[in-house]
Amino acid sequence: MSQIRMMLLLLAVIMPGMASAVTVEGLYQVQVPVADTSPESQQTAYAEGLKQVLARVAGNPDVLQSDQVDALLDSAESLVQAYQYQTSPEGNDVLTITYGAVGVNRALANMQVPVWGANRPLTLGWVAVDSGRDRWVLTADDDNLDARGRWSRAFREAAVQRGLPFALPPADVRDQRDLTSDIRGQFMESLRTTSSAYPHNLISVVNVSRQGSGWEASWRLDGPAFSETGEVRDAASSESLASAVIDAWADLLAARYSVEAGKVSDAQRVDLKIENIQSVEDYGHLLASLQHMTPVVSAGPVQAAGNVATMRVSFSGELSVLREYIALDHRFQPVETERQTMGTQSSGNTPAPKPTPAESADPGESPGKAPAADDTATAEADNPASPVGSLAYHPAEAEGEASAAESEQSFEALYPVLRYRWTGNGTPVSASE
Repeated sequence: MSQIRMMLLLLAVIMPGMASAVTVEGLYQVQVPVADTSPESQQTAYAEGLKQVLARVAGNPDVLQSDQVDALLDSAESLVQAYQYQTSPEGNDVLTITYGAVGVNRALANMQVPVWGANRPLTLGWVAVDSGRDRWVLTADDDNLDARGRWSRAFREAAVQRGLPFALPPADVRDQRDLTSDIRGQFMESLRTTSSAYPHNLISVVNVSRQGSGWEASWRLDGPAFSETGEVRDAASSESLASAVIDAWADLLAARYSVEAGKVSDAQRVDLKIENIQSVEDYGHLLASLQHMTPVVSAGPVQAAGNVATMRVSFSGELSVLREYIALDHRFQPVETERQTMGTQSSGNTPAPKPTPAESADPGESPGKAPAADDTATAEADNPASPVGSLAYHPAEAEGEASAAESEQSFEALYPVLRYRWTGNGTPVSASE
C-alpha cells in the first residue's frame, strides 16, 4: 500500500489541472427516412445511415470518396448495434440506427482514415444576421417558425450533421445594447468577456448579411491556441450558408484533433473520474474492482485532485459493455452531470430497451436487433426539418487553470470521460459473474 500512497501523492503534485473537452453523445446514432418497413428499405437505410456516421466520426465527408467505402456500405448491417422504427410528426416513417463505435472506428482505421473522438470542443456562436430590414443576434431559444428561428435551426442542424458541439447564447444577451456592434466589429476582447458567463471551449463570430437574392457571411473561430477566419458567398438559403460555415469549422477542428489511424486499436481507452476516494484502501478496492472486470485490459491512475481520482482504463469491445460491467458493482454510483441537447429529433419519443452486452460486444457479428435508445434526445414536434437525429453533450467544466497546450490535448480522445462516485460500502457484486 505504500507504493499506492506514493503514487497518489505524486499525481496530486505533478499532474496539472486539465480543461475538459465536451463529451458528445449520439455520434454513432442517426435517423434515416424510410419508405416502408420492408427488408429492402431497411438495408438501404443502414447504408445511408452509415454514410452519415462515417462522415461525422471521421470529421470529413471526403471519407465517402474512398475506394473501400462501397464494400463497407454493402455490409453496413454488420456494424448496426440497434435500431428502432418511429414516426415523425408529419406521419413519415424514420429508422433510428445506432452503430457500434468500435466497428466504425476500426473500419475507418482500416481505410487509413483518422478518427475524431467523442471529446470535442464546444463552440459558442455569436451570430448576427442582417436581413436588410431587420437585425438579430441568434439565441438558444429562437425556436419559432419566423426568420430568426429558421436561422437558429439552420446552424444547430448543420452542427448536428457534422457532429460539432455548438451552442448559441441565451436570450438574455438581447438586452446588451453593444452586442451587435461587438459582433459586427469582431471586438474579440469584449466578446471573450461576455462569453465567460457561458460554457464553451471555442468562440465563433459570424456576420451574415443579405447580398442580392442570396446571403454572404464572414466568420472567425478562436481556440486556445489558434484563430481562423473565412467567408461564405452566394449562399441561396439560411440552410446552405449555415452548412458552409459549420463545414469549414468541422474540417478545421477534425484535422486538428483527429486520432491517427495507426493509433486506433481494438483495445479502447477511457478515463473514469471517481469522486469520494477518501483513503488508500478506497483506491485499492477501486483498482481491484476495475482490474477484475472482463472487458478491462488494464487500469491505472493518471490524476488525483482532492478526493477525485482519474483512472485510465483500457478495455476491449464497446463502451456500453464496460458500463454494464461497472454497473454490476454497486459501489460505483453514476454522477449525473448537466447535459444539453443540440439539434432536433423529428421522430416519436417512445422509449426503447437498450442493447445488452451480449448484443453489442462484438461489432463484427450481426447483432440482435434491439431497438435503438437515446435517452438524451428530445422530440420537437414543431420542427419541419428532415430528421437528422440529435446530439447531447456535457458542457465544458473548469478544472483549474490549464495552458493552451493542455486544453488542446483534452480534445484528443476517442471516448468520453465517465463520472462515478465511490461509495465503498456494502458487499460488491463481482463484475465477472
